[in-house]
Amino acid sequence: MEIRIVIFLFLVFVTVSSNTLLVWFAYKAFAGFTLKVTRTVSEFRDNSERKAWIESLQAASEQAVTVTEATKQSMAESEPAIRRAHENYTRTLARVDSKLEEVAEEISAAADKLRDVVAKPAFSATAFAASLSKVVESLLREG
Repeated sequence: MEIRIVIFLFLVFVTVSSNTLLVWFAYKAFAGFTLKVTRTVSEFRDNSERKAWIESLQAASEQAVTVTEATKQSMAESEPAIRRAHENYTRTLARVDSKLEEVAEEISAAADKLRDVVAKPAFSATAFAASLSKVVESLLREG
């Protein structure tokens, strides 16, 4: 029983010691980080060149906001014109599409007529030649 207590106490000691070390390392890390942040902030506060740089960045960001708002307003004002142009283009494309469809149908019909005009005599000639061939063949068999 005593050995179990000794092992238990040893494990508690190891756990408490490791937790203590973890807390101490975290403290040191945060202390170093805090020190660096404090130094950086004091450098920014004391350095006029960096202040001027930050002020110029602020002025640039304010100008960017102004330009963005102006662009947004301009886009909002031109939206109806863009919408009308889109509708006009849609109607025009629909008209052009229907005209092209009509032209394609006319071309197809003309091609069918041309095929019929060319093919009809060819079919007639082929039929005549086949008939003639049968007649000649039957004459040759009889004679």
